[in-house]
Amino acid sequence: MRSNRKTAIGSAILLLLLIASLLYPLYGPADYDKKVMIINEAGKVIGSAPFPPSSEHIFGTDRNGQDMLLLLLYGAKFTLITAIVVAFLRVIIGGLVGVFISLWAPWLKKYVNDFFTVFRFVPSTFLGIILMLPVMFHEERQISTVVVYQILMVVLIGIPSVIVFTEELTEELLNKSFITTSLLMGASKFHIIKRHLLPFFRSYGILFTVQQLLTTLQITMHLGIFGFFLGGPTEGGIVGFDEPPKSASLSNEWAGLIGQNLYDFIRAPWTISTTIVLFFLVIQVVNMIKKELEEKMAGLPQLTRMPKLVQTSTRTVGNPGPDQFIFVNEKKSLGS
Repeated sequence: MRSNRKTAIGSAILLLLLIASLLYPLYGPADYDKKVMIINEAGKVIGSAPFPPSSEHIFGTDRNGQDMLLLLLYGAKFTLITAIVVAFLRVIIGGLVGVFISLWAPWLKKYVNDFFTVFRFVPSTFLGIILMLPVMFHEERQISTVVVYQILMVVLIGIPSVIVFTEELTEELLNKSFITTSLLMGASKFHIIKRHLLPFFRSYGILFTVQQLLTTLQITMHLGIFGFFLGGPTEGGIVGFDEPPKSASLSNEWAGLIGQNLYDFIRAPWTISTTIVLFFLVIQVVNMIKKELEEKMAGLPQLTRMPKLVQTSTRTVGNPGPDQFIFVNEKKSLGS
């Protein structure tokens, strides 16, 4: 546990945040403690939302009068679950495709790598915006359809890098002497995967899943800034006199909260700064886990080195004396 302390602490933080968000309906108000106006005893309005941070609202309220802390707690589950699901799907799908190409269709490797090279020069956020456009501004679509489509598109954006990484890792492992020997002895490809490749894939898979979790959080935040919310927007969801009315996030996931409050930074900076700070803290926690796993993986190649020979005898041999020699004819006479 001590050797994986950062990973344990980071995982515990994310798990506690996820549990607190999942249990929100048990302790949190459905209207997020909404308070649009403050009226004194004389019936005069003395204040209106958004309200700054105070003892009553630690993170303040947004323009709709909703408590920012409660919004963040409620929306955390959508942010984390989406990122985790996307990361797992990327690694599983990309890993399977990469192994298949390396073992059963190596002739495809050149064409696949050349095709995916193009995506290295196109920002992931730009691809995400283009792919999200078909479902973002059609209110008649079901929310479940929009969410599934969005998740699949974000998965698709990250698959090329996973495929290329898996191909390179598989090719490197196939060149190891113990795998080459197994192939020469007639081992099947499924046997090679099960006995030799899978142990390495488990270790690298955990690290690469965390890396994909990090990139997914980043791209969802970028998409949220441009107004592409998970689950789609709700038109006129922000109280005010904006023309056209400002959209709000249906799910209150963190990237959506950043995007919907982006233009309130001057008037009510707490509506966006608190979300950004918490988002970056989650990213830093994931990055801390990733760095510790990378440090652990740095020692993995040592497993493939030749083991140190064990000395079985400590006897020293000096120059042989005459009594240690025996001639062939003497040996025959002794045996007769």
